[in-house]
Amino acid sequence: MARRRRPVENPFAGTENELVTPKWRSAAFETQARNTSLWRMVLRLPDTARYLAARAWAQRPTIVVLVLITTAVSGVASGVGLYSTASVLRQLFTTAPTPQRLLAAVPAVLVVMSALAVQRLADAISQYGTEVTSVLMRRACGEEVFTASITVPVSAYDDATWYDARELASQSGSMHVDGAWTRMVTAVGSLTGLAATATTLALLDPMLLPALLISVVPDSWAALSNSRALYDMMRRLSPFRRRRWLIERLADNEEAAPEIRAYQAQPALLAELAKFGDILQDEELALASRQARTRLLGRAAGGVGLGLAYALLGLFVLIGRVPLPVAGSALIAIQTSRARLADVVLAVNRLYEESLYVNAFREFLRDCADRVRPAVAGRAPTAPETYEFAHVSFAYPGSEKLVLHDVTLRIRRGEKVAFAGLNGSGKTTTAKLLAGLYLPTSGRILRDGVDVAQVDPDSLFDGVAIVMQDAIHWPVSLADNIRYGRPDRHDLDDTALLAAAAAAGADDVAASAPHGWRTMLSKQFVLGTHLSGGQEQRVAIARALFRQGSLLIADEPTASLDALAEARIYRSLAELDEDTTCVLITHRMASVRTCTKIYVFDEGRVVAEGTHDELMSLGPGTRYHDLYQVQAAAYQSPDALSTAS
Repeated sequence: MARRRRPVENPFAGTENELVTPKWRSAAFETQARNTSLWRMVLRLPDTARYLAARAWAQRPTIVVLVLITTAVSGVASGVGLYSTASVLRQLFTTAPTPQRLLAAVPAVLVVMSALAVQRLADAISQYGTEVTSVLMRRACGEEVFTASITVPVSAYDDATWYDARELASQSGSMHVDGAWTRMVTAVGSLTGLAATATTLALLDPMLLPALLISVVPDSWAALSNSRALYDMMRRLSPFRRRRWLIERLADNEEAAPEIRAYQAQPALLAELAKFGDILQDEELALASRQARTRLLGRAAGGVGLGLAYALLGLFVLIGRVPLPVAGSALIAIQTSRARLADVVLAVNRLYEESLYVNAFREFLRDCADRVRPAVAGRAPTAPETYEFAHVSFAYPGSEKLVLHDVTLRIRRGEKVAFAGLNGSGKTTTAKLLAGLYLPTSGRILRDGVDVAQVDPDSLFDGVAIVMQDAIHWPVSLADNIRYGRPDRHDLDDTALLAAAAAAGADDVAASAPHGWRTMLSKQFVLGTHLSGGQEQRVAIARALFRQGSLLIADEPTASLDALAEARIYRSLAELDEDTTCVLITHRMASVRTCTKIYVFDEGRVVAEGTHDELMSLGPGTRYHDLYQVQAAAYQSPDALSTAS
C-alpha cells in the first residue's frame, strides 16, 4: 500500500498573515466531507434532492416533468433495445437457411433501431430541459445571494465569517446548485438505465447479475477514490488559492496600479505569487500521480473482474445453462451496465460533493434571514422633532471592546450639529447609529420618543441621507448616480437633479464628462470614465441632496475638495431647508463654527457640548479649544503654530 502523503501545512497558521477560516471550513466539516462513505452519502442525498427538485419546480414545472418523463423513457428504451438484441441474435444463430434467418430477425432489428432512436431523442430532450432549468436556477441563486447581501444589516460586514460565507455563496453557491441539479438528473438517468439493463439481464438469466457486479466494482471504487482525493485537495488548499487570488486581484485594481509601478513592487508581487503557485503546483502534481496509481489499480482489478465475468459466462454456455445468443446479449449488457454503474457511482459522489456547497449556500441564506430584523407594524417618524441617545454604548459585532461609552445627546429638528474629535473618537460610529445602520449594544436611541429597536427597520432610512467618508459611485450613468439617492422620486425634466447637482458642484462634473450626464462612471465601459476623488465626493453630496431627507449626515464631505469647492458645499449645507436636520462630521474646525451645537468626542465618550463660542470659552487644555487652536495656528505665523502645538 502506498504511503499516505502528508498534507501541505499552512505556513501562515498562527501568524498575522493567516486568513480567517469561515464556518464552512471547520474541522468537523472537513472530516465529514473527507470520511463519508458512499452508503452514508446515499442516505443524505434525499434532502438535497428534495431541495433541488423544489428549486427546479419553482422555475419551470413543465420542464421538470418533461425531464423526468424523458429520463424514464430513455431507460426503458435502453432495456427494450437490449432485450430485442437478444431476439436478433437468437434468430441469427438458428439452423435455418441464411435468408430465412435474416428475414426472421428483421422485426427485432426494427425494434432495436426504434428503441435506439427513442432513447437518443429522449436523452436530447432531457438534456435540453436540464440545461434550461440550470440557466433559470443559476440566475435565481445569484439574485438570491445578491438580495440577501444588500438587505442584511450592515453589522454583518463586520463579521469575517459572514463575509467569507458570502464569498463562497456568491462565487460557488450558484454554480454548485446548478451543478448539483445536473448531477442529480445524470444520476437518475444512469440509475434508470442501469435498472433497465439489469432487469433485461435478469430476464435472460438471473445468474448473470453476479457477473455484472464482479466486472464493475473495481473501476467504480477507483472513480470514487479519485474523486474524493480531488475534493479533499481542493478543500485543503483553499487558503492558498485565496491568498493567490488576493494578489492576482491587484492586477485588476485601478487604484493599486499607480503605486505598484511607483514603488517598483512588481518583483515582490511576482515572488509572492510564485510562492503560492509552487505550493499549489506541487500538490496538484502529487494528486495527479496518486490518481494515476489508483486508476491503474482499479482498471487492473476491473480487468480481472471482467475476465472472471467472461469466464463465468463461458462456463454457463459450456454447461448449456445459457444459449449462445443469450450469452452474446449478456456480453453487451455487461459492457453497457459497466458504463452505467460507473456513471451512477461518479454522479452520486459528485452530487454529494456538490451538496456540501449547496448546504453552505442554503446556510448562508438562512443566516442572512436570521440577521434581518423582522418587520413590525410600528414605523419610525419620518421627520422627527428630536433624535436622542440615552446612555448608548456600542461594540461592533464580533468584538467585546466598546467603541462608544454611555453616550447621551439630543438633536432637535432643523439643527445643524457637528461631531468633533480626534480620529477613532467615535464620531462616525455615532453617526451610523443615528442613521439606523446599527442598534446600540446597550442604551436606547429614540426618535420622538420612539425606540428605534422597536420599529420596522426599513422605516428608519426613509428620511435619512448620508455622505460617507469614502464616496462611492455605481457603474451606471452620472445622472443615475444622483437619482439613486431616491430612485422612486418623480423628477420631471430633471429639475430636482439639476438643482442638487448645482448645489454640490456636480454640474461642473457633468460639464467636463465626455458624454455629459449620460457618461458611465466606470472605465469598464468603452465610453466610460473615472472620476477623481473630489468629483466622486461632489456626486455623493448631490445624491444626498437629491434624496431630500429630513436628516442629512455628512461624514467628512469635503475631504477631497479644494478650498473653493469646499466653501460651495458648506454654503449649500447652511442653506438647507429649516426642517432638515444636518449632522456634520469633520476635522476642519473652521467649518463647524456656525453649527447650532457641537458635540466633542474623545475615546468613545462625549466630553463636551455647546456652541463654538461656549466651547472656546472653556479655555486651553480642553479638547475642542486645543484642536481649534492647532488648526487656526496653521494659517498664522510659524511662531504661532509652534506655540499652539
